[in-house]
Amino acid sequence: MDHFDSVAQLLARKRTDTPVFCFYPQRFRAAARKFVAHFPGEVLYAVKANPHPLVLQWLSEGGIRAFDTASLAEIALVRGILPGAHCSYNHPVKPRPAILAAWRDLGIRDFVIDHPAELDKLLEVAGAGIVVQVRVAAQNPHATISFNSKFGASPQQAVTLLRAIQQRGATPALCTHLGYQTTDPEAYAQGLRLLVEVAATAGVRPSYINIGGGFPSLLLPAGQRLEDYFVAIGQARRELAGIADLPLKCEPGSALSHPGGVVLTQVVLVKEAAVHINDGVYGAMAEMIHSKTQPPTRVIAASGVERSAALRPYTLFGPTCDSYDVMPAPFLLPESIREGDWLVLEMMGAYSNVLISDFNGLGAHEFAIIGD
Repeated sequence: MDHFDSVAQLLARKRTDTPVFCFYPQRFRAAARKFVAHFPGEVLYAVKANPHPLVLQWLSEGGIRAFDTASLAEIALVRGILPGAHCSYNHPVKPRPAILAAWRDLGIRDFVIDHPAELDKLLEVAGAGIVVQVRVAAQNPHATISFNSKFGASPQQAVTLLRAIQQRGATPALCTHLGYQTTDPEAYAQGLRLLVEVAATAGVRPSYINIGGGFPSLLLPAGQRLEDYFVAIGQARRELAGIADLPLKCEPGSALSHPGGVVLTQVVLVKEAAVHINDGVYGAMAEMIHSKTQPPTRVIAASGVERSAALRPYTLFGPTCDSYDVMPAPFLLPESIREGDWLVLEMMGAYSNVLISDFNGLGAHEFAIIGD
C-alpha cells in the first residue's frame, strides 16, 4: 500500500481515475487512546466496523486489547494479528460447529445469547466452564438505527436466562446494544440502569456488565463531546447500588474507526442538480445509507486547488446502473464543481472498505496510507 504525506500529494501523483480509500493511522490510534483513557472500564473493538488488518494493528497500538467478534473468521483474523488478544464471540445466534471450533480450537470462553434455545445449544457444545452474556433489548429513541428488532431478550426473559445460566454452572454476565449512532449520553445511563435492574430482579450478580456500542461519531451532535457519554456512564455507575466495583465493558465500532478513513471519489458528470461520481453505495460509501447525512466534504479541482464557491444542494449518484445507488441526503457542494474534480469525504472509516462489492464491474478501488 502506497504512503503519502497528504491527500494533496496523493492527487498530484495520481494517474488513474479509480476511487481511493485512505487510511490515517494516527487517527485510529488517537480514537483508541481516547476511549481507553476515558471509558470507565474495558474497551472492546467491534471488528465488523472495519476488519482491515492494519486497522486492528493501529487500534492495538492505541491501547485496544480486546475485541467484539461475531464469527470464526473475525476471531481468527484478530488472533492472527494479535495472538494474545481477548475475543468475545458476541453473535447471539451461532451454528453449533462454529461454537465448537471457537471453544475447542480458538480458546473462546466468552459468548452471548438472547434466547433459551441458544443457551441450550451453547452449553451442550461448550459445557459450563464459560461466560455467558445475556443480551437485553433496550428501548432507545435516540438511536439512528434500533437493534431490538433482530436481537435482544426482553427484561423479563433476561431475568429467566440469567438465573438459568447460574443454575446450570456457567458464569453469567449482562450486555445490551443501544443502537447505531446514539445521540444522547443519558441513553447510556438508562441502559446501565436497565441491566442493573435485570440483575437485581434475577438475584444474580453478573461477572460484568457490557454496555455495548452505538457511540456517536459521524452523527455526534453539535456541542457534544464523546467524553460526555463516558461521564454519563460513570455517574450512573456510581449512583447505582452495588455495582461500583463491577467490571464494565463497551464495544465501540464506528466510534473507533470512523475518524481514520477518508474516501476520494472523482466527479464523472455534473447535471443541473445532480453529480455522478465513481464511488457509491455498492462501494466504500455504503454507510451513507444508514447515517443519511453528508460527511465533512472538500472538493479538489484537477488543478489541485480546493473549490470555494458558494454551496448548493446536489443529488449525488454512484457509478452503477442501479437507481438505488444514490446518497439518501442531498450534498452541499460548490456550485463551481466540474467533471474531473475530487470529493474528499472525511469520517468514512466504518462500514466502508469492508462493504466494497464489484457490482456492475465497478468495484475497483485503490488504497493508501496518509501521513504516517
